[in-house]
Amino acid sequence: MHIQRGKFIGALAAAALLASGCASLEPVPLQHSNQTTARPDVKVGESVVVTRADGARQKFTVTAVEDDALVGRDVRVPYAQMTALDVQRGGNKHTGLIVGAVVLGALAIAAASSGGGSGGGY
Repeated sequence: MHIQRGKFIGALAAAALLASGCASLEPVPLQHSNQTTARPDVKVGESVVVTRADGARQKFTVTAVEDDALVGRDVRVPYAQMTALDVQRGGNKHTGLIVGAVVLGALAIAAASSGGGSGGGY
């Protein structure tokens, strides 16, 4: 019986890890006009995937949003060179609640399974 409970708690822990990584890539429109590109809706700290005009793709966390480029650690991509921009969003707002609920559930199950099991002789 303890093995099954252990597997269940392991599955709950795995679910918590999967839930914490739950995020999706959302395309961000690029406004190209007359050799310039308007600043896209991206914030410092967000992870982005940029596709350049030559087809190269780069994934990085934004450290600065400049008037003409997105900047990450050791990378700077001008908006004019971007053909596509995706931002990783989602999973951040509710992840703490999901992980907390899963951990509390696992603790409750562990407490119920270990409590009162060895005091039977009268």
